[in-house]
Amino acid sequence: MTLEELITKHQKALGDLDKTVLRYVLDNRPKIQQISITELATATYTSKSTVLRLVRKLGFTGFSEFKYFLKTSTKEAKPATEMFADLQVSDIIKTIKGLEHIEWDDLTAQLKEAQTIYCYGTGFSQRRILDEFAKNLLQLGKRAITIPNKTELDMAMKMITPQDVVLLASLSGETENIKENIFMWTLKNVPLVSMTRAGENTFASHSDFALHYYVTPFSVIKEKKVESLVTLSVVVDYLFRKLTEKMSKDR
Repeated sequence: MTLEELITKHQKALGDLDKTVLRYVLDNRPKIQQISITELATATYTSKSTVLRLVRKLGFTGFSEFKYFLKTSTKEAKPATEMFADLQVSDIIKTIKGLEHIEWDDLTAQLKEAQTIYCYGTGFSQRRILDEFAKNLLQLGKRAITIPNKTELDMAMKMITPQDVVLLASLSGETENIKENIFMWTLKNVPLVSMTRAGENTFASHSDFALHYYVTPFSVIKEKKVESLVTLSVVVDYLFRKLTEKMSKDR
């Protein structure tokens, strides 16, 4: 299991200080393997007890065991640079394993009862994937609306109520011009489901349900990276299948 999978598994138990420490760990994995618990606490402006409680929440007996996990999982996850097809398979497998930790009964019940499911993607590829998802929801008799751009999203804010659900797809989970919308949804108690790249991010931390997908960039030509969103399609398809199962059982 990767660190991202552990974060997803235990996300409901993580507080704001935990997330601060985890953001630092995710950005400095090689460094964490060499420093002490006190040094990590100092670097994250927290305390030794905060770090210790965090690693125990993740299932470790102590900081040393956590460091060993980081060392071994990083080594296992290091990909062969030229085996691009294998990278895709690896990303898909890790994405599906992460989805196994989601509270699907609660999520699908929320979607089933929603008056309207609003879908918004922060980029063209994300919107295209959500648009297909919205079309599929019609087969289940669910009212779904894909919002095509930020201007129309802002116009729709007054129509979105706590009886609806907002599905938000993003790569980074840090798109700046959406954070105000997320704040308003939180304030109004509008259920939010985020789908972002694995790891701690703003969208996920403010969501009722955070679904993660893995994306390993690879180079086509020098200094040009490709980030395939095939795993986002996997998440969306998995979600649709789970919702179909829920609605079929309840009939």
